[in-house]
Amino acid sequence: MKYAFTSLGLVLAGLVTCWGQDAPYTTEILSQPYTALEEYSLLELELGWDDPEEILPVPFDMILWGDTCTFLSTANVGEMIFGSGNGNHLIAPVFSDICDVSPADSTGQDVSEIRYTTEGVAPDRIFKVEYHNVGFYPEVYNFEDTVIQATQRATYQVWLHETGTIVFHYGPSNITDPELVADEFISSAGLIGNFDYYSYSGTLLVAEGPADSTTFITSDNIYGWIYGGSEGWGLTWPSEGTGYVFNPVAPSGLAEPTTATPLEAFPNPAVDRLTVRLEAHSAQVGTWVDARGGQAGTVQLQPGSNSVDVSGLVPGAYVLRLEDGTAVRVTVQR
Repeated sequence: MKYAFTSLGLVLAGLVTCWGQDAPYTTEILSQPYTALEEYSLLELELGWDDPEEILPVPFDMILWGDTCTFLSTANVGEMIFGSGNGNHLIAPVFSDICDVSPADSTGQDVSEIRYTTEGVAPDRIFKVEYHNVGFYPEVYNFEDTVIQATQRATYQVWLHETGTIVFHYGPSNITDPELVADEFISSAGLIGNFDYYSYSGTLLVAEGPADSTTFITSDNIYGWIYGGSEGWGLTWPSEGTGYVFNPVAPSGLAEPTTATPLEAFPNPAVDRLTVRLEAHSAQVGTWVDARGGQAGTVQLQPGSNSVDVSGLVPGAYVLRLEDGTAVRVTVQR
């Protein structure tokens, strides 16, 4: 049996689980027909792959947990790592220990694939990754049996929207023994923000409860969630068509104005300068609010079009909020 993040080589003890930490996402469960990728490229993996660490060519930087992430790679136990100069962030459509099914087929015809493609045009591109026909390590590499088999399979996708939204789509599967798939660990899905390999620190946003009607909980004690008795999906697996949506949100506490002042900003994402159009009769003061709710500066806005310098803002997701509560969401990228 393998454990999540075993490559980290950590031994921590005496931690107390702490629920209810803030995560800059709203979550939604959807049900819609699953559509397999039709035109795609393949990661070049050796037959019998397990825990591949391969860079995925995502064609855009992405704001994740308020951080600009520049590269994406596959990683241990079914998750993907989105990394940047400020930290690593984990995207886990499953926490189960997936692998190639080919060792169970002597002909070499039955294989598992990691497929990817990009759809749409900037700034609304979607990078899609499909884990197709994957098996599970406890079954495929069960060295106690004389006959290797891979009766349990799953297919699912991850959609990374350039706008910051993350979607998991679960496709056809034949999971009949979730306990074997979990292998005394936890089957679930979710995100981990600002993950530190050496201390297990970070914020976990994870599915708890039946996979088709789960509740998403947050915790800043990743080790405690893994080893503290949490069940994740329990003995369930998402039905075909189930989807999880993680939408980045503006900081909470934006009051609804009684008389809204029309406000728009472009281009969005912005790099160095931003045009802010204010339809009002008098000047307004705008406050930059970052993804954690902190103030990152102010700007004086005149009626009409304003050229605003955003080169001093740390890349990330912001809200530009006026005194009356009117707000517009802006992403700053480099």
